[in-house]
Amino acid sequence: MKTLTCNNHFFQQTISKRVLSIINELLVLDIGPKIIFPRGERLINHLFVVVVFSLVFVGIAEVMYWLYKKEYLRAKAKYLRELIDQKNDLSSLNEPFYTCVYEKWNSGEMPLTEANTMCSLKFDQN
Repeated sequence: MKTLTCNNHFFQQTISKRVLSIINELLVLDIGPKIIFPRGERLINHLFVVVVFSLVFVGIAEVMYWLYKKEYLRAKAKYLRELIDQKNDLSSLNEPFYTCVYEKWNSGEMPLTEANTMCSLKFDQN
């Protein structure tokens, strides 16, 4: 039981030393040339901070990417539904334009934005 208490005390001292070394490293007055030539313990602290920052940065970037991609795909799906509705509306004056865009996109000839631009140029000239 006594060895367990000694081991627990030693573990607590080690943890407190590690935490204090990180705190001391972050103090403004302690920065000097020690950052340029870090010792082993200091180097481990620097690497820990860099790794944690990198993981947080990548995590936030991934979340933002997938959220915006989801919004983009929703907007594209809404546009395609409207495009198909307009193409199928034979009484519309713009039916040839929407048919042109849909056919160029559906055939795989070009992406949706390029097909829209190409057909708008084609029908503006006529």
